[in-house]
Amino acid sequence: MKYKSSILFLIFGFCFTGYGQVYIGETEVDTTTIITGLDIPWEIQWGPDDQIWTTERYGRVSRINPETGEQDVILNISNEVYQSGESGLLGMVLHPDFENSPNVFMAYTYKPSGQILEKIVRYTYEDGELKNEFILLDNIQGNTTHDGCRMIILPDNTLLFSTGDAQNQPAAQDIESLNGKFLRLNLDGSIPDDNPFPGNPVYSFGHRNAQGLYLASNGIIYSSEHGPSTDDEFNILEPGRNYGWPNVHGFCDLPSEQTFCEANDVFEPLVAWTPTVATSDIVYYDHPAIPAWQDHILMTTLKNKRLYDLELDESGTSVINEEQYFTNWWGRLRDILIGPNGEIYLATSGSGWSNTEPFTHGIIKIWNPEYVSIDDRNENNPFSIFPNPAKDKLQVSVSKKLLGKQMMIYANNGKLVLQQSVDSISITIPLQNFEAGMYILSIGENGKNVFSKKFFILKD
Repeated sequence: MKYKSSILFLIFGFCFTGYGQVYIGETEVDTTTIITGLDIPWEIQWGPDDQIWTTERYGRVSRINPETGEQDVILNISNEVYQSGESGLLGMVLHPDFENSPNVFMAYTYKPSGQILEKIVRYTYEDGELKNEFILLDNIQGNTTHDGCRMIILPDNTLLFSTGDAQNQPAAQDIESLNGKFLRLNLDGSIPDDNPFPGNPVYSFGHRNAQGLYLASNGIIYSSEHGPSTDDEFNILEPGRNYGWPNVHGFCDLPSEQTFCEANDVFEPLVAWTPTVATSDIVYYDHPAIPAWQDHILMTTLKNKRLYDLELDESGTSVINEEQYFTNWWGRLRDILIGPNGEIYLATSGSGWSNTEPFTHGIIKIWNPEYVSIDDRNENNPFSIFPNPAKDKLQVSVSKKLLGKQMMIYANNGKLVLQQSVDSISITIPLQNFEAGMYILSIGENGKNVFSKKFFILKD
């Protein structure tokens, strides 16, 4: 299903209840500023130390305490990083097995001999600092605009990252060029044997300037990409595929584009936005804390400074609905992060595309104050119910200690209406066959109810 979008048609998904609190669906969430005074936080990642790790575009990496906002600078390479326009210290990702491999991968632009270039590097975290830069790939053509670069580590321990066309549009269609691509490397900088083009780091090509990348829990790799004055894109990435730029803008809908698409097997986007919305990063929200967003794509944008909610079909291959939140609340939204308790963090980058307001940017937190994390639960509060009151479905989030026990739901008259094993820390219960009223959900074993909570079902 092709899904075209225009920012002239807005669907607002929340009710404004003051600067701090809004409703996302039926969930009231709080918002607050974690830290200000940053200089374009371009990447925010949740670290293994429960700190937010961030790059700042002018050349600094920090650990930020999400509760206090305290900033711990662990790398400052501002004397090596070239920053102008959109260039600088950009994407970053931490090794998934950080305890045994405390490596951090990042991208930045530099300017030897007057030419802007980009490199992909690896650092080791040791004694509270990032040390020992190791170059995986360098001499990528850079520019003051269109440098990419978002990155993730795939389950096979390969590094996937984007490069912009660096204002050299034909390079995006040239397989021998590193620009306008998604590239894939082993974590030592070598080229994987199963890359789509043997001996070549190119994973996909025909990209203009992709700055969103996420491997979702459904196994699909999604990306978001800046178009020119039209056709920002939301894509599914597949190895070896051509995404059209500069010959195709968005869908294959013009006669010349259709000819090129047929000849080059172009992979069309799921969504194309005209006028452009300036897509930045994306995440796949798969947490029960904010049910209206569960299994949706959340995308930050720079124009009109808003958060997009893209609802997917069951296959995850089509967008069936779009909603927009927080328009012009905090400035341009550069990056997005999901915390361990389903909270959302947004990195802001001011009011304009260039850094006209250095060291004034920050990180925003959005969270459901009623959600109790698994780590915070105790013997008297081992599970939570969302939403309550419920309509179509009930989300139950439980502590790991309850796995293997039995969950029972009783009607108000004491009749047992459902019983099942607790086999996951997140359980969805459809409510279409339940009547309206009050119920009791209990979890126990051997017929004994150990923990119980009331909930209510509403019917339209």
